[in-house]
Amino acid sequence: MTVSRALRNNALVKDDTRRKIIAIAEELGYIPSPRMGRPSNNDSVPAGKVQLIVGTIGRSIAVFHSQLLTTIEQQLSAHKYECLIRTCSGDFQQFMKLQENIRISDAEATMIIGSFIPEQLNALLQSVPNALLLDNPGLSMERNVFHSSFTFDNSEAARIATRHLLDCGRRRILLLCGEPEHFFSRDIETGYREVMEYRKLKVDKKLIIHSDFTAESACSAINTALDTGLKFDAVFTNDEMASGVYRALLERKIMIPDDIAVCGCDGLPLGMHLFPRLTSVALNYEELGRMAVEYILNADRKLSQPYRVQLLPVLEIRESTGIIAAE
Repeated sequence: MTVSRALRNNALVKDDTRRKIIAIAEELGYIPSPRMGRPSNNDSVPAGKVQLIVGTIGRSIAVFHSQLLTTIEQQLSAHKYECLIRTCSGDFQQFMKLQENIRISDAEATMIIGSFIPEQLNALLQSVPNALLLDNPGLSMERNVFHSSFTFDNSEAARIATRHLLDCGRRRILLLCGEPEHFFSRDIETGYREVMEYRKLKVDKKLIIHSDFTAESACSAINTALDTGLKFDAVFTNDEMASGVYRALLERKIMIPDDIAVCGCDGLPLGMHLFPRLTSVALNYEELGRMAVEYILNADRKLSQPYRVQLLPVLEIRESTGIIAAE
C-alpha cells in the first residue's frame, strides 16, 4: 500500500519515504501502468486547473519560452494542478475561438505569456480578471484593466550590456532591436540611450536598427548596414538575432571580437555553441516560472492593486566581446 501510494505521489507518504521508493523503482527500471492500482479520491482529483495563454507574435516560443513553460508545468504538477496551454497567433478567427474557450473554461487562474497584438491582449485582460502577465509588462494597455505582471528588467539588461561593451573599449555600438512597437525593443533602447548619455557619448540614430527578432532578418540588417558604409565596432541584440549577426560578419571575414564585438541578451543555450562563445545578459526563465506559480497559487493574490515584479538580469561574459580595456 505504501509503495503504491508513493508511486502515485500521495501526500500521505512522508517525503523521505517517497524519495527512497522512487529511487529504487527507477533503479529497477520500473514503468507504471496507466491502470496501476486503485486510485484513491485524493489521487484522482486534481487540486485545480491553471490555463496558460501563449502569444506567438514576433518571437519563437520554442526558443524563448520552452524553459519557462516547462518550469510552470512542473511546478503546477507538484501542487497537483492541471496545466492547460492555449496559443494565440494573432489570427482573428483563432482569437475568437480562444475567447470562447476561455469563457467556458473552469480554470481557477490564468497566466498570459509572450507577445500579442495589443488590441487582442487588451481584450484578453478584460476577459480574465486577475490574470498574471509573464515576460510582457502590458503597461501600455488601458489602465482600467487590472492585471499583475512578472517580467525581466530589459532596460537594465541593455544598460549592463552597453556598459560592458564600452568598458571593452567599444564606442560605436549598434543596437539591433525587434519591431519598434514591441516592448522589448522600447526597453532596450531606453537602457542603451541612458548609458550612452551618462558616458557623455552622442547617440547616433543610424546605429539603432529594427528587424523582426529572427536570425534571418538580423543577418539582412547587418549586411545592409555594412553595404551602406555604416561604421560600428560592437553589436548588442538578443541571442537569436546574434546568430544572424555572426553569419553576416563571418561571411565577410569580419572577425569577432577583434573587428566587431557581439553581446546578446536572454542567455539561451545556443550562445554556448556559437564560435566564439556569445557574451550574453542572461534572463532566468526558470526563476520567473517558479515565482509565477507561487504567486498564482497564493490564496491572497487577489490584491486591490496590481502586483509588478521585475527580475534582474546577469551578465555572462564569454569570448565574443573580448577583453575589458585597461583604464
